[in-house]
Amino acid sequence: MNYRISSQAASDLESIWDFTADRWNADQADRYIDALMARVSWLTRNQALWQDRPDIRSGMYAYPEQSHMIFFRASGACIEILRVLHRRMDVKRHL
Repeated sequence: MNYRISSQAASDLESIWDFTADRWNADQADRYIDALMARVSWLTRNQALWQDRPDIRSGMYAYPEQSHMIFFRASGACIEILRVLHRRMDVKRHL
């Protein structure tokens, strides 16, 4: 299974990198984004562990990685990463 990153999720990742680099440094930002992307790749191989989120939207899944939640949906032989939001964010407002 492959994955595709939506434009909103790409923007989320850029914002996460910027915040992390400003708060700590670029190396830490790179490591954090690498961890998020490793989790995305892991999700493509572990469908049985996806956490269904029908309370948000039918066909929506979410999975945590450190301080963020990765929101995605299945699209054929691919998962589409819709958003990467901080756990404290109002999910329904941002999806």
